[in-house]
Amino acid sequence: MGHSPSEADRGPRVFPGTSAQEIRIYAGLFSFLLGINSTNSLYTNSTNRKTVSAVRYCLRCSRFMSKQKSQEKDIIASLDRLPAREEIYAKLQKKFGSLAEYYGFEPIFTPPFERYRQFLPLIKAGFLDERIPVQCRCGLDNDYMLRVSGILSALRAYISHKMSDRPQPVKLAFEGEVFFAESRRDATLHGRYECGLLMAGEEGPVAAAEIVQIIWKILDGIGVDVGDLELRVNAIGCVSCYPSFRSALAAYFRSRAARLCRSCRKAAKSRPVRALSCADEKCKIFAKHTPQVLDFLCDQCKKQLRGFLEFLDELKIPYYLDPRFFRDGLWFNTLIFEFSGKAKEKPIPAAVVDDNGVKGDVASESGILSGADHETAIIIGEGGGCTRAAELIFGKRVEAVGFELYVDRLIAFLSRRRLVGAQKPIIYLTHLGDLAKRKSLALMETLRNGEIEVKESLSRDSIKSQLKLAEKAEAKFALIMGQKEALDDTIIVREVGSGIQETISQEKLIDFLKAKLKK
Repeated sequence: MGHSPSEADRGPRVFPGTSAQEIRIYAGLFSFLLGINSTNSLYTNSTNRKTVSAVRYCLRCSRFMSKQKSQEKDIIASLDRLPAREEIYAKLQKKFGSLAEYYGFEPIFTPPFERYRQFLPLIKAGFLDERIPVQCRCGLDNDYMLRVSGILSALRAYISHKMSDRPQPVKLAFEGEVFFAESRRDATLHGRYECGLLMAGEEGPVAAAEIVQIIWKILDGIGVDVGDLELRVNAIGCVSCYPSFRSALAAYFRSRAARLCRSCRKAAKSRPVRALSCADEKCKIFAKHTPQVLDFLCDQCKKQLRGFLEFLDELKIPYYLDPRFFRDGLWFNTLIFEFSGKAKEKPIPAAVVDDNGVKGDVASESGILSGADHETAIIIGEGGGCTRAAELIFGKRVEAVGFELYVDRLIAFLSRRRLVGAQKPIIYLTHLGDLAKRKSLALMETLRNGEIEVKESLSRDSIKSQLKLAEKAEAKFALIMGQKEALDDTIIVREVGSGIQETISQEKLIDFLKAKLKK
């Protein structure tokens, strides 16, 4: 017996956001696939209602795939390094490489892939909760993941190549892209360019202090105002003393669970240190009165912290000891430290480092870097002990300290301070005529040998358009070579702003420009 159509079945069914043309195309396609002779009867029997459902499903899938392709395009584009930012990358790489080499750190390259199974103990221990590895599928083996950390990859190379047989400590400098998801529910691929240092075979305070000193000098060398930096440090304990602190902290939050936010109530059961960084105002109040990790440190951890702070004082590197600073979800242990770009300042109470350990908030003798509002500060690098991570990965104790500098965040911080941008060309070379164009190439080489940077537009013939480009580029001087200048081996030096110009010999050009640029 035939199906009697309801009012809803009569006439075309409208899918939100779907054009009538899309309906007809998909309806015709599915009618053909299901052996239906006419699309006019599409909405008049039960078989065709299944077709409509299939059309709806196909439309949803097509929109999802279109959105997914758009997201993939954005992800890939976000990993591009455009010319405007390559300047700071090149400057950082040069400074990083020279200082790392001076302090005995050898460059190491690791591939962008790692064995997923090898890092599974870290994942199970929750040490990669903030950097969820991205697994890769290939025809031969699915046990691969994208590199998630330069430190962990350098540690893997240290073990794989038996570098423990070399004189210790082994100092390694690394750089490259890392990839991860920020949470297990996050389907977005995040990429980050990192450069960093690893000292394997040593985890004492002198190793951590040396790494901090190098990073401090690198940031200062690329033009960062060190007064805008904050070095935050803490000792989070080892496998001997951390469990006692964790139990006390969990008990503290459980007794106040009814007044905590939902996420903190959940964290109090398994990862109580996460509640210390909650942004909820009520939770912030409770976090101020929690048990202090400094009161639970064993003698060895107290000694390491005290030694680390003494080294920083000797190096005159300002720091802020924050006993509520933890990096739960990452692999650092014992000593942890981070560099961040400061937001707004507020005073910090000082305390004393005595023989019994460190009590309260401590600021360095060489100057207080105030506890900035860390919700708006930009974290540009993190480091600490990596011994526990090495134990989990390789099943044996490997002492190590490492630091990762997040280059993209550093550039974001410099951009906020307006210290990054396309470098303005000071000298702009222009020409008039074929002979002048040919001689301009030789003149550019002369300027390069004289270490004078010059921009040009040799593809243009109009001197007027070239001078407009020089003005648009905000060049200070324009060098003009015409037919006469090409024959006489002279050059016109024109001040772009005022239009004042003078003719000089090309032999004297380098000295003339250097004298002008010093003014």
